[in-house]
Amino acid sequence: MGIYLNPGNDGFAEIRRDIYVDKTGLIAYINDLIGKPKPLVSFSRPRRFGKSFAANMLCAYYDRSCDSHMLFEDLKIAESDSFELMMNRFNVISFDVTGFVAVSRENGTNVISEIKQSLLKELCEAFPGCIDEKEKNLGRALYSVISEMKHL
Repeated sequence: MGIYLNPGNDGFAEIRRDIYVDKTGLIAYINDLIGKPKPLVSFSRPRRFGKSFAANMLCAYYDRSCDSHMLFEDLKIAESDSFELMMNRFNVISFDVTGFVAVSRENGTNVISEIKQSLLKELCEAFPGCIDEKEKNLGRALYSVISEMKHL
């Protein structure tokens, strides 16, 4: 779809073409958290320990803009009761913070502000009318659009 919204499953498909260690237990864990009062997960690992691989896996599994059944049907998650229930059912926002840091350094802008502006621009294109066009507070506007996305 866009750069940040619903990036599809190409990233995970590329990973699966090479040597892949099944880490889809993370998906089953997250599926169990969906709908709970505090569904927050912090996936912190040292450098070069698979955070991007995990992010691509999660995007491919949840992204509603694609069909990822063939990528997951032979993995551990396929044994879970939540496999079909949650697969490709959600809007996904994905972005690489390091890219924003580089742009912010070049432009002399604030990283957080750069992230908010870029995400808000794409989300408003995908979900027109989700916010009041007069809203000047980027954080509030971004929160409004993301809140509205849950209902679409």
